[in-house]
Amino acid sequence: MNLVPTGRSQRILWHLVRQDFIDRYSGSALGVTWMLIVPLMQILVFTLVFGKLIGPRIPGSDSVYAYGLYLVSGILPWTAFANTLGRTTNVFVQKARILSKVPLRLWHVAAHIAIAEAITLVAVLLLFLALMVVLFGTPPPQTVYAPLLLVFQQTLAFTLGLLGAVCTVFVRDVKELVSVVTFLWFWVTPIVYLVDDVPGVVQTFQTYNPVFWFIEAWHQILVYGETPDLALLALKFAGIALVCAGLFRMLRLWEREIRDFI
Repeated sequence: MNLVPTGRSQRILWHLVRQDFIDRYSGSALGVTWMLIVPLMQILVFTLVFGKLIGPRIPGSDSVYAYGLYLVSGILPWTAFANTLGRTTNVFVQKARILSKVPLRLWHVAAHIAIAEAITLVAVLLLFLALMVVLFGTPPPQTVYAPLLLVFQQTLAFTLGLLGAVCTVFVRDVKELVSVVTFLWFWVTPIVYLVDDVPGVVQTFQTYNPVFWFIEAWHQILVYGETPDLALLALKFAGIALVCAGLFRMLRLWEREIRDFI
């Protein structure tokens, strides 16, 4: 099969990103505005209700809103990660009609989800930063590291989702398995609780928990105003990129088999 040239393939990729937003909010009066309305309500509830009225105090912070910020700075990135992973896992099956008509590179079909979810996260984080300005004034200067964390987590989500997408082509139960694993993954990661509040075995597990790698970094820059360990993150990112490159090669080798099964 002769694949679409790279230039045209990239244009189709951005068309898929645009179409993703159109399809997601088609038929609604407010359209893509809902992309901001729902997260804004979540941010306000988590920050003002959970943070001020219910949540525990965050060590090292005297603010009554600190726990709310802790919640939001973990849940927003997690949502983008989980959506990217879950949606990418089923993308080859979902886009089977497109793949049967357009000889598009398989990874481009998957990549549009990671890009769309990244755009959504950027828009929501800007709302969150605006709220931080209202509550605390200028956001922490460490916020400049946010784009690096965004690339890190979306590359991780895309890589895992791409692996899941290949497996789902041959075993459709993988999609449901990913949903179960994602649910459990949320609760074993310190997103709604502090890592120091759980048993030692759970704390030890976080060293090997890829989600904790970026969730902890988001907490560091947005809640504690600390600089994450960039060298360690770069090393982990290199490992993720290596795995992703291996998946690209596997897709090229299994191109015909994957398309036949779809």
